Amino acid sequence: MFIVFIFSMLIFFLFFRVAPVVIGAGNPLAPAKASFDPVSAAAGSAMQGNPSGSSWLGSPPPDILTGVSQMSHQAIGFLKNILTFNFGYSRYTFKPVSHEILIRLPYTLAIYLVGILTPILIGYALAVKAVKHRGRIFDYLITISSLISYVVPSYVLLLLLYYFLAFLPKVYYDIYIFPLPTRAPIISSRISVEELFYMIWYLIPIYIALITTSFGQWAYYIRQLLISEAEKDYVVSSRAIGKDEEYIIKKEIIPNIKGPIATSVAYTIPTVFGGSIVLEMLTSWPGVASYAYNALSLGDFPAIVGFYTISVILIIISLYITDVLIAILDPRVKLG
Repeated sequence: MFIVFIFSMLIFFLFFRVAPVVIGAGNPLAPAKASFDPVSAAAGSAMQGNPSGSSWLGSPPPDILTGVSQMSHQAIGFLKNILTFNFGYSRYTFKPVSHEILIRLPYTLAIYLVGILTPILIGYALAVKAVKHRGRIFDYLITISSLISYVVPSYVLLLLLYYFLAFLPKVYYDIYIFPLPTRAPIISSRISVEELFYMIWYLIPIYIALITTSFGQWAYYIRQLLISEAEKDYVVSSRAIGKDEEYIIKKEIIPNIKGPIATSVAYTIPTVFGGSIVLEMLTSWPGVASYAYNALSLGDFPAIVGFYTISVILIIISLYITDVLIAILDPRVKLG
């Protein structure tokens, strides 16, 4: 896992070190020019006393280093700092990138822990119910609602909620059923009761949009797993000897689909950190996703490095968790 992390970070470094130079019609192995090389630009900025300079890649390379040796020196400094989570200072806020991400992380978790995990639980429960009533009207309704939920984007539903339950009531009746996304709540350890209620009120339409447009993919996916498993020989044999259908689903089918479900759930871990750029921009929500979008738009390279590094770490962790969960849930698999 560590080798995968180092390799992915080196690829990232080479992309940001080589691509801008090539785009600027330069030679990436020649002495770098700060005008189109973000690494050298950061180094030069640091030597001029700018705190947002090269702290994210290490000390500025000596003038005697040129070509491959200079790039190697920069790569070593880059790896050294990301391994200690020292991403340097934002080029635009002049604050440490780690601090910028940490103050936005509670906002991201407040939305996506509920908005991602709740649809999984709802989808699982609906899928089991659908299989128990397979071929009946209840199964048909769950399948149709799951497909509709899957194809409707969350931001579209959220816009409709804001229009019909926030904007129109305010215009015609001077009341708010839900607040318009003009002032995001403040999340802190000393939050007041009034601010806490405002935060819950502010989050309700976001939760409705996320859950309503996300449960469908889980319900449909888990239902298909259950149906596929229900056609196998051991299930047919259990039915033939007179076992109850609910017992078969609960005791024989569900244990055999825990592995695929655990794998899919583990892969959602990085999305909790990354969030949704469109959703956060629409709701004026100061989460990590909107911060990453602004960093990309403004060319804030230290912030881009910080976001990418943590994303890679979470992806690797999710892969490891997947392997462990499969080994725990499936006795046929052993940890190496």
